[in-house]
Amino acid sequence: MLVGPETKSTHQINHSVVFRIAHLFYVGRPLEGLQLEAGTAVEALAQINQVSLKLYCQIYVFVAKKLRGDNSECDLDLDGITKLAKEANNQTLHDWILLNKLHLNVYFGDWEDATNTLVESGDLRLELQGQFNVCRFTFIEGLVSIRAAHAAKTLFKRMIWKKKALRSMKLIRGWVKKGSVNLVHFLHLLEAEYAALGGKHKKAEEGYRSAISVATRNGFMHDRALSHEMASAYYASRNDEYWKNYHVECCKKSYTDWGAMAKVEQLSVE
Repeated sequence: MLVGPETKSTHQINHSVVFRIAHLFYVGRPLEGLQLEAGTAVEALAQINQVSLKLYCQIYVFVAKKLRGDNSECDLDLDGITKLAKEANNQTLHDWILLNKLHLNVYFGDWEDATNTLVESGDLRLELQGQFNVCRFTFIEGLVSIRAAHAAKTLFKRMIWKKKALRSMKLIRGWVKKGSVNLVHFLHLLEAEYAALGGKHKKAEEGYRSAISVATRNGFMHDRALSHEMASAYYASRNDEYWKNYHVECCKKSYTDWGAMAKVEQLSVE
């Protein structure tokens, strides 16, 4: 199956379908419903020979299945879609794949692979279409950069990663000041993680509480889960068993509400 380079007319035909599926993922739509709608879109786009756009939706079918722990056969995984994107020189599709690889890395706590993926991807803001994609990448970039700074073996590398994290935070802070209220919990979580990196414990704890509160209030159950997870890791590093366990249990419930049962299973065996 070959995929031609995207043209403006191709995107105008059914790009709204792709953006809707991506938006459902970003707002934390329960994964079962997301998988069903993305799968329906794949079938509909195949029927009208929109092969390239179909692949965008297949990304979300795979991501949802992976998070849900659905082991049923999948037509294409991210590696398969990546191969087609490279064969067709479809850079936009390739960048969407990298963004979603980062999502899976972060949600499954594979920070080393996330760091490698981020290095491979470079600045996806240059190519990603859709402001929500740009914002989401910036948030993920910030989280991964802070974790990479934690793991850095030299002061120089730690400074490089901190600088990248600060850039991500600056961008999100600017968007929030311009009225992007759906990014407020992003900023709180990044500030909490950055404060924890610097040993500013009061600010870190305030940031985690704010991130959880805002994500809950605005209905972002997946980001609420991630915020609880980051908080639990923070309290574990402080040897605070009470708050670590509290946030782990809240994290499991939030991931269960989202339908990410593979993640819940991972947390249960750790």
